[in-house]
Amino acid sequence: MKARQKPPAAFDENPPLDADFFARAKPAAPGEVARLKAALERIIAAHDDGRPLDNAIANAKTTLHAAE
Repeated sequence: MKARQKPPAAFDENPPLDADFFARAKPAAPGEVARLKAALERIIAAHDDGRPLDNAIANAKTTLHAAE
């Protein structure tokens, strides 16, 4: 696995949720919501169990990138 490039300096990781944001939004594909929900549940379970979150977050990132 190769490292991803850093985003441009002007990249906003948390854009405002305004009309422009929602104009670019796309509906979820079939099954996408279930995959994303499962990834979030794994992060929460790891947190609740006191386990390190690194693996759960890495798996969630993989799931998110596959959904793009």
